Amino acid sequence: MSLPMAKEQEKVRLILNKQDVPPSFKINMKLFADVSGSFEDEFTKKNAKGAYVVDPFFTAALAIAGEIDPDRNIQIIGFSDRAKDTGDYSIDHAENIREEFLKRADSILWGSTDYGNALQALLKSDSMAKKTGALLKSLFSFGKKKPEAAVADKKEAFLVLFISDGEDMGDEEFFISQLKELSSIGTFVVLIGANSDRSVKFQLMKRAAEEVEGCTFHRLTDLSNLSTDQLYERIFDAEFKRWLATLPAEYKL
Repeated sequence: MSLPMAKEQEKVRLILNKQDVPPSFKINMKLFADVSGSFEDEFTKKNAKGAYVVDPFFTAALAIAGEIDPDRNIQIIGFSDRAKDTGDYSIDHAENIREEFLKRADSILWGSTDYGNALQALLKSDSMAKKTGALLKSLFSFGKKKPEAAVADKKEAFLVLFISDGEDMGDEEFFISQLKELSSIGTFVVLIGANSDRSVKFQLMKRAAEEVEGCTFHRLTDLSNLSTDQLYERIFDAEFKRWLATLPAEYKL
């Protein structure tokens, strides 16, 4: 692990301690990266500091994974008007993650924006199929007596970081329904509206944060000065602390 990543993980641990997250708690890290046309420059053109605007998002997600993800990697779903599960990325390859992600997401780059398709790509991915399958199985077994051991089985929680610079152009109700499905299987979703143009209001993200359990929204405008510290504070906010406190015991074993 590189020294910069070790320092980032230390920042993560400090904010987790601040929010009373026990060292034993693990959560699977998922990142949604908007690759619509309006966000192309943020991925492909360096700013005045010689970096890319999107770099802090990737760095923060990797640092969180290194500290709290059981597999110490992140799954990244790229989305525009289409979506693609680009697979897992290890913290050991933090230096070239942006380039690798763009290579894997090549077929969907620089389109319009559809939030719902993005979430569907995650729910249909191999990593989530087992979770949704187990949930449906438990629903259909209602009323049946379960062995004591099965009741105590550990469940895996998920942390979703969803980044977009624009309003949703898809089916809003479908997006909300997908969020609720994720919520039902132990997922905390952080919606980030990232755009320096204050006229972009991110109304759907705001609505989702109000209607969906385990969902929070934050607006970012000064992207050129964005730091990972700012992201950690927003990801592990008061809503996350409340969500964790009410999370069923089987997710904390």
